[in-house]
Amino acid sequence: MSADPRPVIGIAGHGYDVARDFGSLPVHGTPRSYVDAVAASGGRPVVLPPGAAPDLLDLVDGIVLTGGGDVDPARYGGDATDVAGARGVVPQRDADEIALVHAALAAGVPLLGVCRGLQVLAVAAGGRLRGDIGHVHPADGHPVTTAPGSLVRRLLGPEPTTSALHRQAVVDPGAEWVATAWAADGVVEAIEPRDAGRVALGVQWHPELAWNTWPHDPTGPAIFTWLAQMAENRSTRDVVSA
Repeated sequence: MSADPRPVIGIAGHGYDVARDFGSLPVHGTPRSYVDAVAASGGRPVVLPPGAAPDLLDLVDGIVLTGGGDVDPARYGGDATDVAGARGVVPQRDADEIALVHAALAAGVPLLGVCRGLQVLAVAAGGRLRGDIGHVHPADGHPVTTAPGSLVRRLLGPEPTTSALHRQAVVDPGAEWVATAWAADGVVEAIEPRDAGRVALGVQWHPELAWNTWPHDPTGPAIFTWLAQMAENRSTRDVVSA
């Protein structure tokens, strides 16, 4: 067993194809920015293979659901406009990550959903999305207003400026979540559990870009340090109980 006290943070990997001279090479992975963010915030990052992650929860102390393509509108009863405008839909990824959400929440593993990851949290709880939002402002981002008493306000204050790189957004967060931050046009920008005993947060922006020159997001240290601290708390409890 490793003597390294840092918590292990599992990053939900996904499948994609890499072009090679001999053809297409199927790969499991995740953008490097998530790995860098976890490492910079005091965690040990590991990439979890898609589909296998629920069986690996005993090896990790926290989970990150990453950004990516749109959630399949069929998952939330989207209308014809949502279906026509959806991009980068991978139904198997949706299924894998929704299963991971259910397993992680049941096991009490701290959970952070980033952009698409927030949307997966909501859809997993029966929530609904809508498409064609157009919040794609990589240079300037936009301010969001956080709810009094919320985790996201405690971490970031009443009106942080965040990155804006999404086309889908939550309309209904589902029975298990409550919205705790909004853009100026009313779009939901963060969700938190209704059950105070759950350790989870979903943000519609990209805090992992804090360690990136451009596009950049200033919220990363606060968000990822929170996750690392919650994961460390869980790791310590597991050691004591053992």
